[in-house]
Amino acid sequence: MRRAIVATAALWFGAGPVFAQGGFTPLATPAAAPPATVPIAVPGGPGAPVQAPWPQQPAPAPTLPPPTGGAQPSYPYPPGYPPGYAYPPAYGYPPGSPYAPGYPPYPQTYSPYAPPYPAYPPAYGQPPLAGYPPAVIAEPPPSPVPSGRWRLGAALMFAPQGTLSYSLNYKGEPILAYSGSTAATAGIVPYLQLDLVRYLYLAFAMQFLPSVKWGDTTARSSSNNNLFSGTGREVDFLPQVGLTIPAARRLRMLAFAAPGYSLLFASNLVKVYADPGTAHGFLFQTGFGMIWSLGEHAFLDFRGAYQWGFQNNKVQSSTTAESADVEVHSRLFGLQAGGGYWF
Repeated sequence: MRRAIVATAALWFGAGPVFAQGGFTPLATPAAAPPATVPIAVPGGPGAPVQAPWPQQPAPAPTLPPPTGGAQPSYPYPPGYPPGYAYPPAYGYPPGSPYAPGYPPYPQTYSPYAPPYPAYPPAYGQPPLAGYPPAVIAEPPPSPVPSGRWRLGAALMFAPQGTLSYSLNYKGEPILAYSGSTAATAGIVPYLQLDLVRYLYLAFAMQFLPSVKWGDTTARSSSNNNLFSGTGREVDFLPQVGLTIPAARRLRMLAFAAPGYSLLFASNLVKVYADPGTAHGFLFQTGFGMIWSLGEHAFLDFRGAYQWGFQNNKVQSSTTAESADVEVHSRLFGLQAGGGYWF
């Protein structure tokens, strides 16, 4: 009974000993395979290679798990490949590159032109380099304007025509009166100006007229005209006060008034009396003009002026030796052009 149960179980599971005729024979165990040997070349002499006496195992091929889902591998990155790069295949070589080993890819911002020297503008027609702002060629700074307060200058004056009137008073009673015109004359006017405040300036000028000629234009005969004709020299001292208004960066408009003092050196003013000498008195001049600066110091000056003179003196008769009072009234229009130094 026992043998039947054991045989049935052996047939059911497909293993176990085999019973035959009242006995059993155990299953044969397969013999173990001999270890694999790899023939390698070992230097054994001048002849052919000799089999190595020990077994050799082939080295397994390295396998790298591919990155999944953007996760970074745990092993170090190959040299030259930043994170996020498409990693090389398992054999460890990067994909083929069209560039020679050791040379970087051709940069997109490469320019065939040499970079300009920093102190000079870029060459004509050269495109701007990427990453650098376009070169700006600075304009030369404008010449400076005057910053001082003093002006020292001189001007030439031309007086095309004027008038001169003469009155001789004896003991308060007028006994002679003449009126005439003066011929064209020229002179020079040096001056010194000071900008007192922004729009107000003070100045002092001297006006020299080396030759003043007059004649009686109302006389009907030449004999009467000769009674009032002569020449003289005039020197005027003119303190001025004026206004300047900037009209442009280098241009100032001005207007001034000059109450001054005048000296008229006359000769043969009236023939019937002795030389009157020097007539002197109050003078008032006013005018307008402009100042144009040429740089930090140089400037030009143009003006027009009109003046009234009130000179007087005492003269003595050449026949009776009695004295009389002389009053001379003059009016003159002049044009001035000059320049000077601004400091």
